Amino acid sequence: MINLSKCQFVKSSVDLKSFLTDRPQVVFLGKSNVGKSSVVNALTNSKLAQVSKMPGRTQQINYFDIEGKYYLTDAPGYGYFTDSSLDFEPMMLAYLSLGSKIIKRAYLLIDSRRGISEDDELVYNLVYQAKIPLRIVFTKCDKLNQSGKAKLDNLIKKQFVGVKTIACSALKKDGIENLRRDVENALE
Repeated sequence: MINLSKCQFVKSSVDLKSFLTDRPQVVFLGKSNVGKSSVVNALTNSKLAQVSKMPGRTQQINYFDIEGKYYLTDAPGYGYFTDSSLDFEPMMLAYLSLGSKIIKRAYLLIDSRRGISEDDELVYNLVYQAKIPLRIVFTKCDKLNQSGKAKLDNLIKKQFVGVKTIACSALKKDGIENLRRDVENALE
């Protein structure tokens, strides 16, 4: 069993030359303000990833060491990418080109209250074309009632046939254990 609570920051990267390729890894992707950092922190029982009220703060791929054997990577949020010297799509294409031998699974986080955006669909297609195994993670599910959850789940099942979904709340920790098990399974 992998102990995700022993994660620690290693480095940030923006291009193929600086990406870490020496260990299996999972990557967390999502629109800015989707709660990616909060989910990473809930998953690792820490304050490892910086949480900001301003969208677009993460602008590099951040690597976190897991037990000296794996990496958890936190990708920049898309939609509010503000640094003109960096461009999200080419950076992610380069990162995803590492392939499924390195990237064992991508987690696409979607705000359960907002549904799927065009940007989410673009990132889904980038991951799909790179042949990286994918999970859809609905965030902020504590803010939805049961009918809202069912409606969103039905939408995903129609749009993304065969993709496993995980609903979670970083605030209330709902679904975090399911996500933790899925990350462990992907890396082992």
